[in-house]
Amino acid sequence: MKKEKNEINKSDNLKIKKDKTKKSINKKLVLAGIILIIFIIYTILVKFNVLSKLDMMVESFIIGIRNDTLTNFMSTITNLGGAYFLISTTIIIGLIAIIKNKALPINTMINLTCIFLLNELAKQIVRRPRPTGLFLTEATGFSYPSGHTIVSYVFYTFIGISLCEKIKSKPLKIFIRIITLVIPITIAFSRIYLGVHYITDVIGGYLLGSAYLIIFLYLRDKHIKKIRGNK
Repeated sequence: MKKEKNEINKSDNLKIKKDKTKKSINKKLVLAGIILIIFIIYTILVKFNVLSKLDMMVESFIIGIRNDTLTNFMSTITNLGGAYFLISTTIIIGLIAIIKNKALPINTMINLTCIFLLNELAKQIVRRPRPTGLFLTEATGFSYPSGHTIVSYVFYTFIGISLCEKIKSKPLKIFIRIITLVIPITIAFSRIYLGVHYITDVIGGYLLGSAYLIIFLYLRDKHIKKIRGNK
């Protein structure tokens, strides 16, 4: 009788856990869907130049604060969101983590590849020309959304989340979260400062990046649960 009761309790607990995970999954997917809808509406507004005044206001402000020291700093920081740096960082992560956590470099590379492709697809759909004002660095391709913004945001945020999942120290977690928040924001600002993107390009990058990241993390967690369930 006791064994039967224990088995019943275990099955009930498993059902409760499954229901909770389903609810949390639904919330994540709903949030991603809402952000994606906002991104689509926002993109239409950008496409038809409804937000051009915002771009002009920010551009005039940027021109007013430019100086040699800040330009040198922004020219350096913008490279942290470039393809060469991010790929090199992924390789380094792979070499460091390959012994303890083989999944991290694999997930990072998949994540980086997917977001590059998604960003390029969005650029080809919208086909927005880059700013024609006083740009301080060379940039090719279309302007919307900002590739440096979306890729660096997704890349650094994912790395930060992955590291915090393995780290127990709260101060270290806070430090990692701050760093992985500040770097993408600074990179995004550098693209506007250097004159190769509009502020609306950056906002679009954050919207699309947020929706994508929620879905990517959901799929990753689902895959991890499947592996653990098979063991």
